[in-house]
Amino acid sequence: MTPDQQDTRRRAEAHYQAGEWAPALSEFDTLLSDGVRDGDLLHDRAVCIFQLGRQKEALQQLDEAVTLEPDNPYRYSSRAWIRAALKDVDGAIEDYRKALEIDPDDAITLNNLGLLEEQYGMRKAAQEKFKRADTLMGILRDAGVDPADAPEPSAEQTPNESAAPPEATSTLFGEIKAVFTTPERRRDFVRFLKNGLRP
Repeated sequence: MTPDQQDTRRRAEAHYQAGEWAPALSEFDTLLSDGVRDGDLLHDRAVCIFQLGRQKEALQQLDEAVTLEPDNPYRYSSRAWIRAALKDVDGAIEDYRKALEIDPDDAITLNNLGLLEEQYGMRKAAQEKFKRADTLMGILRDAGVDPADAPEPSAEQTPNESAAPPEATSTLFGEIKAVFTTPERRRDFVRFLKNGLRP
């Protein structure tokens, strides 16, 4: 990337982090017109498009990100969130499963797949995903519970489907992206989901 493109990228990311979707999109568009194309750029541009109410276009952008980086599980899980928001639960489940095929230890994806399976009435499969996600995140151990002896969560303890679509908050995609940076952030996020989006 040229220095000018790097400056444009920094401005785009600053707008993106601030939830300023239209200015961020404008900067991302400038980068695309300059020939810059990578998975993060396509993902962040898709989030802007989604937040501006152009959900189907956002999905197309994430399709391109998947094509560009077919071995990146985050590309599939991001697209799954958009598909879930568009009520394409089958497509979302398929994408989450593909993400888990690439990275079977992604607790966030396990949790989100469990949410959709629970929505489809596949309670046992969902509970297994929630338990595995908890185990991977160390939540049960942090609570002094041996994961092998953990009871199945009750309906009150499992996440509700409102946690799945990305429109739950305007900055949720930024938070999801940040969740992948450290184990502590992932643990905090799963706790947040398990508490029904309450801190």
